[in-house]
Amino acid sequence: MSFIRIRLSPIEVEIRAHRSLVFEAMTAFGEAAPGAGPSSRVLSRDDGRLLVEFKTSVPLFLGMRRVVRTVERVILHEPEQVEFEEMEGPLAMRRERITLEEIDGGTHVRYEAELGVGGWVLGWLLGMAFVRTKLGRAVWEHLQEMKESMEAQATKS
Repeated sequence: MSFIRIRLSPIEVEIRAHRSLVFEAMTAFGEAAPGAGPSSRVLSRDDGRLLVEFKTSVPLFLGMRRVVRTVERVILHEPEQVEFEEMEGPLAMRRERITLEEIDGGTHVRYEAELGVGGWVLGWLLGMAFVRTKLGRAVWEHLQEMKESMEAQATKS
């Protein structure tokens, strides 16, 4: 299958919490998500390699939302990196990497992604205007929520 590759600009955030806690929170797959938030379920696990089903509500147009189901291969490189590869889902290809680097007083988180969209020029336009923008915003918001939650936990400890 041929597709057009689109790279997202890296998204970075600093979290004032120990790297091991951030890694644990990012890889807590299968825990219940509140409300209509994203959910995940581990389908299989084999020595740092997981197959995980994700269900995520994504915004469409005019306030409408759609739940998107993906199945992803997740490779854990504890505690410094998590890799994701979409095996089933709406995109022709998606690879993501989250890198965690210890810094003075916390953890520097860097998210990188590469997407593959079909449909030649129209696919590229939709990928750039919609998929890249929506995914980038969703990841940024998720990292900000994680930052707030992790920093609140770290100050309680």
